[in-house]
Amino acid sequence: MPKIQKESAPSKKSGFVKIQDGIHVYVGGSGSTNFGLILTKEKPVVIDNDIRCRKEFTTGMKKITRKQPGILFNTHHNFDHTSDNGYYHKMGVMSFGNSFAVEEMYREESEGIWVNQMVGRGPKVDHLLKTLKVDPPKVIFENLLTVEYGGRIFQLIYIDHCHTKGDSVIWMPKEKVLFAGDLLTYKTHPVNRLGNFHNWISAFKILEEFPAKHIIPGHGPMPPTGKKIIQDNKKMFLKLKNETSRALKKYGTPVKAAENVYLKEYEKWFRYPLVQANAHKMAQEIKRTKKK
Repeated sequence: MPKIQKESAPSKKSGFVKIQDGIHVYVGGSGSTNFGLILTKEKPVVIDNDIRCRKEFTTGMKKITRKQPGILFNTHHNFDHTSDNGYYHKMGVMSFGNSFAVEEMYREESEGIWVNQMVGRGPKVDHLLKTLKVDPPKVIFENLLTVEYGGRIFQLIYIDHCHTKGDSVIWMPKEKVLFAGDLLTYKTHPVNRLGNFHNWISAFKILEEFPAKHIIPGHGPMPPTGKKIIQDNKKMFLKLKNETSRALKKYGTPVKAAENVYLKEYEKWFRYPLVQANAHKMAQEIKRTKKK
């Protein structure tokens, strides 16, 4: 089994990591998005993209292969996973994504937030504010789509409304490699601005059913082999739920509850300030559930 490059969490380094023969992961530094690059007997396959790091990704890709990509998969709709779709479409790449992801891309464009929501988050997007339009995947699937290409098999599987409405994974059954998108992060606190914690916690059981040797998270450095990353994410979410429930019972409102949620054992996870935002979302869900 190929050795995984050892990196601290969160990794400050960005660049490609080889996890198996022909399977590479572009690891975004300091919690930025991770992307996939899979070599095939035909053209390479790319998983997710971000216009803000096009140069870094394409420069690294040229050191691995001289071929241009032939296929692109999107795990979900977020800007940092789909904003460079147009670049690949112009070179004739065929793209695939879930129907909910497409709907969400158009929704954010119609609401005028597609680019605006990224302002101040770095890297800068100011120059894209009036020019960058959504460019959704061309082939749309609902629940499951199997793609055979260049001697490899890719299964695109819709999981549920968790991090976003269209969360899907890319499963390579022969290689036992799972690209989890933002359903999983490694020692990095997740964003749940558009998500559903109840579904997300339930989804971990589904992810555990994959006989995966390598699991690629949407953010954070590459984890060790095996499924511990799933267990770690689930444990953190359940801790967040329990602490939020206690705070909500004591303080009454989601806002006050969130202000008093602390996850001491997860302070070293990257983006710790997101805990309060996630606690507020969790408290709102708990309150809605109690009213039913």
